[in-house]
Amino acid sequence: MPRDKIPKLFDGSIDELTKPSKPKKERNLKKEKMQKTLYVSRDMNMKLIQLYAEEGRRQSAIVEDAVNLYYYLRLALGEKKFEELLSAVKREDPEFLRDYISKLRP
Repeated sequence: MPRDKIPKLFDGSIDELTKPSKPKKERNLKKEKMQKTLYVSRDMNMKLIQLYAEEGRRQSAIVEDAVNLYYYLRLALGEKKFEELLSAVKREDPEFLRDYISKLRP
């Protein structure tokens, strides 16, 4: 067996072998970025471009806000009310949506 293939023995102290490993860093899911492919319609892309131009923010931040809004509205309203709200949004009529939302308030 050649000399470079012989495994080297541990030359540290017994304390190094028995000491606990370093604690792992906690993951911050809000800061950790992931590469994902998001497919959107041309209409949705135009809306994103318009929002990007108006707000001067990154498209990823706008999408993240939209996902958070969708998620928490769904939790807060429940399935039935959320589906009603989505059907109002799909009409793409800001006045109708404004009236609908004003009726949601207690």
